[in-house]
Amino acid sequence: MPGPLLIGTSGYAYDDWRGVFYPPHVTTAHRLDYYAGVFRALEINATYYGTPKRESARRKVRDAGGRLAFSIKAPGDMTHRGLTDSATVHPFLEYLAPFREAGVLMAVLLQFPNALRNTLSDRQKMQQIFGCLAGIPLAVELRHSSWDTDEADGFLRDLAVSRVAIDQPALRGLSQSSRYRQTGPLAYFRFHGRNGETWYGRDSPSGSDRYRYRYAQGELRPWVPVIRDAAENATTALAFFNNHPDGNAILDAMVFAEMAGQPLSLPESDDLFS
Repeated sequence: MPGPLLIGTSGYAYDDWRGVFYPPHVTTAHRLDYYAGVFRALEINATYYGTPKRESARRKVRDAGGRLAFSIKAPGDMTHRGLTDSATVHPFLEYLAPFREAGVLMAVLLQFPNALRNTLSDRQKMQQIFGCLAGIPLAVELRHSSWDTDEADGFLRDLAVSRVAIDQPALRGLSQSSRYRQTGPLAYFRFHGRNGETWYGRDSPSGSDRYRYRYAQGELRPWVPVIRDAAENATTALAFFNNHPDGNAILDAMVFAEMAGQPLSLPESDDLFS
């Protein structure tokens, strides 16, 4: 790849990854250390549901040992409920502090809901959230098709906010942002899977059926030149796989890394793919 490319998954602490990625001898407390021995980037999604204490961030930074770049999802209270009060924002900034101090925070991911539309009022809501996170690299995922315009790209470009290119089902009303749009310093890609039949279904006990999907190699291969071109003009290119049920994110991330010329290796004694 002509520019820096960091490949990882959206989350890492999934119990159903044991035997697919984590060997039996890796305890829950040592999962991040093991993950960091294979991948170069991690997207933390748990913060969407609530902001952990600062000490939790310190432990992650310590366990990663400088081997990982992190992207951290903003709380849903901000992106989905529009809360920008100090009780919401301050704990999140406190959680981010250890990552920033260690120089390993690549971005804060703002995943906005499908209900957020390309309207003046919704843009103003977004800008208010952006203002609360001033000085932090921001990446936004916009799921509604109303954002698929050059004008919307210009709005983000003026704010130096990076738009996330997303691989998701081709359903009516969903953004088809497989066309990468350079709006900020980062090239950011998320792979959700193409499970259109269960995209709006209910969660299963082991994870969301929405993301229960295994990519065919032919579905991933066209992304390689897209990301290669994007990386040429970006400070960093990030690619995260969010199709986590059954360990599919791990398998697809490793396949994609091989395609992109950045093969990932498991510890020799734990090569579960042989």
